[in-house]
Amino acid sequence: MKIGIFDSGIGGLTVFKEISKALPSFEIIYLGDTARLPYGIKSKRTIDRYSINNVKLLKSLDCKIIVIACNTASSYSTNLLKSKFKIPIFDVISAGVKAALKDNPKILGVIGTDSTINSMAYNKMILNNNSNIKVYTKACSIFVPIIEQGLIKKKHYDKIIEENLKFFKNKNLNGLILGCTHYPIIKRKIKDYLGDDISLIDSSLEVSATLKKYLEINYPNEFTKRKSKRSILLTDKSNYFDSVIKKIFNKLDFNIKLIDIK
Repeated sequence: MKIGIFDSGIGGLTVFKEISKALPSFEIIYLGDTARLPYGIKSKRTIDRYSINNVKLLKSLDCKIIVIACNTASSYSTNLLKSKFKIPIFDVISAGVKAALKDNPKILGVIGTDSTINSMAYNKMILNNNSNIKVYTKACSIFVPIIEQGLIKKKHYDKIIEENLKFFKNKNLNGLILGCTHYPIIKRKIKDYLGDDISLIDSSLEVSATLKKYLEINYPNEFTKRKSKRSILLTDKSNYFDSVIKKIFNKLDFNIKLIDIK
C-alpha cells in the first residue's frame, strides 16, 4: 500500500522520516511543493487550491492514504480535502493536539506560520476538548526560510530564536506545540532557550503514531518484514536542499525527483 505525504516545502520531511521508520513495509511518496512555498503567508483560497492539486497528484500515483504534513494546509484545507477525496486523510494538527492534551496541561503554547496561527485551528481544537486550558499562540514564520535556506548556523540565528520566543517566557507553559513541520529541525535550539521543563509536542512523531495505529487495526496484513520504496518529489530544488536534508537524514536511501504540478 502506498502512503502519500505532502508539504509546502521540505519541513514535512520530518514527518516522512518518522513515518518511514514506523512503517518500513509501506511504500511512501513525499511531495514537497517547494516551487510555491511558503504556504504560511498565502490566502485560504490559494492554499485550498494547492492542497487539492497535491492530493490529485498523489492519488494519480496510486496513494491510498494521504498525510497532510503541513500545518497551514491542515488548518485551512483538511475538511475540504476529506469531503472531496474519499480516502483516509491524516493531518498534523489533530495528532499534535491529541498528544498535547494527554497529560492534562493547564497552559499550552503554539508556534506556527502566520496562516496557521491566524486560522485559530489549534486554539479551537484545544478548547473544544478542554475549555479550561489557557492557550498562548505566536506566529514564527521567519523560522521557515531560515531552515529552508540552511541559515541555522549563521551569526544572528540565536537572536532570532530569542526575539520570536521571548513572548513565552514567564507564561508557565506546560507544553509548546511545534505547529509547523519545519520546527522539529530546530527543536534543540527551542528547548535550549525555553528550558528543559517545557514539553515540546512534535507533530511529526504524533501523526506517525496515529497513522501506525490506524493501519495496525485496518490493514494488519500490510505489516511485513520487507522494506518498501521511498520517493521524494519536489517542484523545485534550491541550492540549500542538500545541506538541509542532511540535517534530517543520516542516510539518503530514497529517490529524489523534480516534477511539475498542473
